[in-house]
Amino acid sequence: MTETLIAKLDGGLARTGMVPAFAALESAEAFSQAVSVIIHYARSGEVRRKRIKDLESDLLLVGTREGSFEFIFQYADQAEHLGVFAANAVAGGVTWDLIKRVFLTATGQLRRERVEELDDKVPSGDFGALVQATEPAIRKAHNVINHGSGNITIFVNGDDNSIQLSGETKAYMNEEVFNNEVRSQRFLVTSYDGRNRTGRMFDLEAEQAFTLDLLADADRESLETIVAAAGAFALREKGKFDAKMEVVARFTSIDTMDGRAKRLKVLAVRRDYSDLGPDDDDDLLLDE
Repeated sequence: MTETLIAKLDGGLARTGMVPAFAALESAEAFSQAVSVIIHYARSGEVRRKRIKDLESDLLLVGTREGSFEFIFQYADQAEHLGVFAANAVAGGVTWDLIKRVFLTATGQLRRERVEELDDKVPSGDFGALVQATEPAIRKAHNVINHGSGNITIFVNGDDNSIQLSGETKAYMNEEVFNNEVRSQRFLVTSYDGRNRTGRMFDLEAEQAFTLDLLADADRESLETIVAAAGAFALREKGKFDAKMEVVARFTSIDTMDGRAKRLKVLAVRRDYSDLGPDDDDDLLLDE
């Protein structure tokens, strides 16, 4: 079944049926990226973060129209991976239901307890990973707000429950909270880039992946440990995991305003908790 998805720009210059080309197209590109990632997940179960334009996406831009200014998209609701939602599908179908939930969570409009309810309805950790993967694009989709448009309303025909992007959600997505509580956790290291000391780690307890920054004052043993774990992950046999890929990290984080961790600031990395040594909060807190 083909669904029509509309992103309506309203307020500001958009009231005239015109919008600034650069800001509007930049927002449309970011919006289409986020939606394409969600559609791909609905079909395949894979959370894609890179090479989005290489996806066999069903999302098509089919036109624009006044009213105030609308981008009109179409996609096929082929949500094979989301049969768990089928019994509760609403107008717009299963994929639209997931698009709404991801956008509302990323923009702080879905209450935390409702997010936790959803986590139980999709494969473990997938929903959190999907929000993380689409968050940068959803943030960029706000670019036209206050630069030609007052807000963006996203909806499908037949469903009265729209997604609202506004100046308030734009402020939410650009607000970062430095959480200086020092924590230790076991992770699976899935990647590490030594050029910029960033990578990805998978929280084995929460079953969710996070972007990491290995801080400049982390010791050499931390660097060697995380590089070795990432190398073991890269060289693994398909579908096989072992302790060589795991580390224990001590970290602080950058969180959203509702307390959801967005990025980990890694202070030290070892193979076991006992190797980290005692916490020394005075030395480990980030300087703000």
